[in-house]
Amino acid sequence: MDTAGVLSGDSPRSDEEAAFLGVFADHVAGWPFEDMSLKSLRVITLVPLIVVVDVPGLSAPQGHCTLQIGYWTDGPYGTAVEGQWGDDHLLDDHLYTSDGLTVIGVDAAPEVFASFAAGWLHRQLLRPVNRHDWLKGGKVVASRWQLGDSGLVLRTQAKLPALLLRTRPADVIVRER
Repeated sequence: MDTAGVLSGDSPRSDEEAAFLGVFADHVAGWPFEDMSLKSLRVITLVPLIVVVDVPGLSAPQGHCTLQIGYWTDGPYGTAVEGQWGDDHLLDDHLYTSDGLTVIGVDAAPEVFASFAAGWLHRQLLRPVNRHDWLKGGKVVASRWQLGDSGLVLRTQAKLPALLLRTRPADVIVRER
């Protein structure tokens, strides 16, 4: 697939990046998510090539609860792909756990790395995300977005000190996705 005009953002810089993005876009195009389109995926050509999507259906501020994929064609360990839950800082929260994706040291074509990345992204979009709200005087003073299965905290937004979040449970928990 020619990704120009399909994915938003930058164009690939090499044949390897073009092959990766083409197969990645082919996978994503067939997904049944009504709240996400190919245009919601942003391509950023840094080192590595980065694909970012705001997690659809969340009330968190745009850009602050994202899924991010990095694809290196000639990184320090060769070709690699990583995926993580993140925020507005790119690829700075990688976890070597089941919440993240790490494929390093595999001698494979870009299309294989794209399949790994698309499969991981698809699985993440199927996971439950809950918003935990703390109230004071009937108004929300703090919120935390958290994966419903692993408990990974994705984003915290508070008008009060973080001590409140540690000293008492949330007053309201809402499943957002």
